[in-house]
Amino acid sequence: MRDLLIATRNQGKTTEIRQALDGLPYRVLSMDELGRELPEVEEDGGTLLENAQLKARAYAKSSGLLALADDSGLEVDALDGAPGVVSARWAGPGATDQDNNTKLLAELARLGDPPRTAVFRTVMVLAEPEGREDWVAGRCVGLVPRQLLGAGGFGYDPLFFVPAAGKTFAQMALEEKNRLSHRGEALRRVRLLLTRW
Repeated sequence: MRDLLIATRNQGKTTEIRQALDGLPYRVLSMDELGRELPEVEEDGGTLLENAQLKARAYAKSSGLLALADDSGLEVDALDGAPGVVSARWAGPGATDQDNNTKLLAELARLGDPPRTAVFRTVMVLAEPEGREDWVAGRCVGLVPRQLLGAGGFGYDPLFFVPAAGKTFAQMALEEKNRLSHRGEALRRVRLLLTRW
């Protein structure tokens, strides 16, 4: 069984990735389970792909393991695609999920009653220490509700409503979210990559 390092400290992402990759001949390790500190990687790329590549390459090299990194962004049409690539730190350095969600609701309220259509995107990169690399992407179309809905998930999950399901990501069980979400779509493609690798 081969080790696979998940290049994130976000426990919500780690849980989703573990569930989606269950049954493959890989031991999925979080950065906390690695047993040693790895240098932080500054996500200063201009795109989701660039940020995922920065993390996957750096953590593959520093750990000596196959690494899987992702970068995700919420693109709200009425905000010209914001927060996009800076979704995780939109409300400023050290922003919490609550800070970012509060800012999103405030920005939309400031515009009056704009269309609330949005797309959640993710890009995932697999990288080996020796330099082999591949990437996949996923997307999910939805709406931003006028208030937080649901207590599950993380990030913008309480503010991303999926019309086909009639609920937000935060109102879904993990299996349903992985079936419908941007990350779930990307992870199905990651499974195919890992079976080939």
